[in-house]
Amino acid sequence: MTVAAFASRPWHAPVTRPGPVLFATLFSIDSVARAIIAPVLPLEALRLLGSARDVSVAVTVAGVAGVVAALVLPGIIMRWRPRATYLLSIALLGIASALMASSTLVGFGLGWMLRAMAAAGLLGLLNIYIAAFIEKRALARSEPLRTFFSATAWVGGPFLGIRLYEIDPVLPFIVSVTAAAILFVYFRALHLQAPSPAVLRRGYHPLGNIRRFFSQKRLTLAWILNFGRETWWVTLFTYAPIYLVEAGRPKVEAGNILSACTALLFVSLLLGWVGRRLGLRRFIAGAFLWVSLATFGVVWFADDPALASLLLVVSAVGAVSLDSVAVVTFLRAVRAFERPQMTMVFSIYRDAAALLPPAIFAVLLTFFPLPVVFLVNALFALFCAVLALKLPRGM
Repeated sequence: MTVAAFASRPWHAPVTRPGPVLFATLFSIDSVARAIIAPVLPLEALRLLGSARDVSVAVTVAGVAGVVAALVLPGIIMRWRPRATYLLSIALLGIASALMASSTLVGFGLGWMLRAMAAAGLLGLLNIYIAAFIEKRALARSEPLRTFFSATAWVGGPFLGIRLYEIDPVLPFIVSVTAAAILFVYFRALHLQAPSPAVLRRGYHPLGNIRRFFSQKRLTLAWILNFGRETWWVTLFTYAPIYLVEAGRPKVEAGNILSACTALLFVSLLLGWVGRRLGLRRFIAGAFLWVSLATFGVVWFADDPALASLLLVVSAVGAVSLDSVAVVTFLRAVRAFERPQMTMVFSIYRDAAALLPPAIFAVLLTFFPLPVVFLVNALFALFCAVLALKLPRGM
């Protein structure tokens, strides 16, 4: 862009016109609404349900809701188009937090399911907008920017949310509803429509799309790798607070450890640059290996909460590295003519990570102590490290 062209752009263009900054901003506000209650959810569920095993069951049910939402989302988009569907997802996010503020088992459970559905919709739609407006060659730079922008939400949210929860259990949910309302008004004012409905309408066959997705090796590989890195975050945000509370640590430490892990998102731009320099294949494999070794350490030193917490932060270095670049494995592999359909299937990785691991953990926690969830996570990260070596060398 020439100096004259740059000077002619209005100052608000980055946050009002389609581009990396706008989409990163939308993701950041969405992240505030979700992050502020992230450390509260497992603790509130533990209070209402009484055991880590029952919390795992609750997380599994919420995961089912998220998967269902991801599968029916294309049909909703076909009728309402992306903009209206995005607004619906934002509204569900706000309603979910309001229901969870009721401090009742029914309200909390229904709110958790709606939150999962809203998150699935927001993630899937944002990926459609990014794929529609950002060129493939710019994706490796766009994704680290999105991660970096969301860092403030995921660092400050858990830190502040757990302290608000200590003052009054309703307060973090009020902040979440407010953030959702701001996002609703902001996105509505943008009048931004993704040019994908016609393609989606021609190819809306959920089961066929799933078969088509997993028949392509590169897409399947991208899905598993992103599922693997999301599984680590689900384990951290769900079981680390429970682990610390059951170990006799103050509740605020749960928020502190989550904020310490997510604080590493501030170096996501640097990590994204390192990933481009090394090549995504080697970088992703190395990051998963790092996560695996550090998480094995959490299991080994589970009797020492202080050291285990430190190792969780060390493990988060690898997880944030994956957040910086892992989605690019899908965005570079998907074919343009089927991008909307495949994006919907790909987005299920997030909800599958909130469904399958907690379901497995619910069974394991019947027989084993809580550290078993970190052991399973470490083993799966090691598997993903080996699998990442199958990525194309030129990626």
